[in-house]
Amino acid sequence: MRTLGRIIVSLLAIVAIGCKDEVSGVVEHATDPEAVPTMKTIDVQTIISDNGRTRYRISTPLWLMFEEAKKPHWTFPKGVTAQEMDSLYKVITTIKCDSAYFDERAQLWDLQGNVRITASAGMDNILTDQLYWDQMAHRFYSDAFIHVEKGGRVIEGYGYESNEQFSTYTLRKVEAIFPIDESKMPHPGSGKEQKQE
Repeated sequence: MRTLGRIIVSLLAIVAIGCKDEVSGVVEHATDPEAVPTMKTIDVQTIISDNGRTRYRISTPLWLMFEEAKKPHWTFPKGVTAQEMDSLYKVITTIKCDSAYFDERAQLWDLQGNVRITASAGMDNILTDQLYWDQMAHRFYSDAFIHVEKGGRVIEGYGYESNEQFSTYTLRKVEAIFPIDESKMPHPGSGKEQKQE
């Protein structure tokens, strides 16, 4: 009988211990919201809609979001490619750069390093090392050196500003203007380049 009593007491002790609240092993660790991203995404391929219509395709090897920073922002340290599409999903404009920074509150993009913009409608090309895109003001601008191929000529200089469609632009300090000899340019889709004399 004593043995049975000991077994019951032991079982009750085990049950009582098992019913206690578990102690969490979480250790508080402060992180710097300016240095540690709230989200890190790799190999991104995403589509963005505007007013119910698919408008943009973005791809990047690395996308870091700093939502808790004093100035919430996104960074693309390994570059980004953004394409604007028309209603038939044909690419209208392509923007590529080595790295990018997006200020969420100001809706301002800072594109850096080998910035290349190709607007397929007029076969226009823009090359620079830094370009800003102010989405609230609907404009692109730069004080860096810029190379613009448009309307059968190349224009180079500083102080660039254009609308979002790249249909009108201003270059405040023009350094050079060159005509493009389109007869010596490769014909799109031919797969062959004409020989230059």
